Amino acid sequence: MTDGVLDPRFFEKLGPVSLQSLAELAGARPASGAPLSMPVEGVAPLSAPRSGALTYIERLPPGPVPPLPEGAVFIIPPDAEDRANEAGVAAIVSQYPRAAFGLAARGLFRLRSFTRSTEAIASDAEIGEGAQFGPGVCVGAKARIGRNARIGPGTVIGPGVTIGDNAVIGANCVIVCADIGDDLDMHSCSVIGESGFGVAQTDGAPVEMPHFGSVKIGNGLRLGAVCGIDRGMFGPTVIGDHCKLDNQIHIAHNVKMGNGVIMAAYAAVAGSTTVGNNVVFGGRVAVLDHATIGDGAVLAAGSDVLANVPAGETWGGAPAIPHKQHLKQIAWLRMKSGAKRRTPRRRDKS
Repeated sequence: MTDGVLDPRFFEKLGPVSLQSLAELAGARPASGAPLSMPVEGVAPLSAPRSGALTYIERLPPGPVPPLPEGAVFIIPPDAEDRANEAGVAAIVSQYPRAAFGLAARGLFRLRSFTRSTEAIASDAEIGEGAQFGPGVCVGAKARIGRNARIGPGTVIGPGVTIGDNAVIGANCVIVCADIGDDLDMHSCSVIGESGFGVAQTDGAPVEMPHFGSVKIGNGLRLGAVCGIDRGMFGPTVIGDHCKLDNQIHIAHNVKMGNGVIMAAYAAVAGSTTVGNNVVFGGRVAVLDHATIGDGAVLAAGSDVLANVPAGETWGGAPAIPHKQHLKQIAWLRMKSGAKRRTPRRRDKS
């Protein structure tokens, strides 16, 4: 997704749809005086609204409404309706703007799927010289796979996906909505590019938010078995060059990860987090959404990272704090509790 325009390789356009029809899809109502026949054909984040695109505002900030692109359509809460009317904003009104956006956006785009065909490899897919496929591999329309790829049985490469040279992909993997560089080493049963986990609450059933972004991966990624890298909601999830990820790791939507990151098993990075270059994750590390982990930081095994970690520092604990402080806390607790350090039991050599 660039400048609010969805990548046509990955998403199929269904619009334009009128403002009134979108309100019906959302289970909402047009704002008073809204142009009911106004056509809407795209979606956009609040940070970059544009003409002809739908976005949502959960809470209107105080003060005058800033200038907005003519032809943009917003889903707003009821208490913002009067101010939107005064500012001439085309709007749909919902008690739950985020959930309403999720419902309405489904009428504008959908993920491209495989066409009805007996061909496992689409006729317009570009396959590099020396590529080898196991039984049951499927490759979607206009996908591009580089030279000397080796792809295991049952793996699915979605429409429009690009993969560089020398990829080694295990069995039963799935790659959609992704652009990947050279030298990918992807182990069995891992998934790149599926929808992230975004759920909007309502007074009824929760609404799953559509994710219209992609995944962009540099060269030399090692992705272990049973891992997941989600595509962004708007814009891409980004993984830099030469990152090495162990088994059973989750990278959520819109994460930005630098070069040379090393992650041990069971690590999880929540959405919109920024991870710098050469960061090291111990096993079973969890990182809060929207956090920033600086270059060269080290996160000790079992850490729950709930705050930004400065570059070059080692943090540990739950919640994570600078590692020396964490060790002092453990020593103090051990002293106060009277617990003694356990010594390893000697093995009987007989």
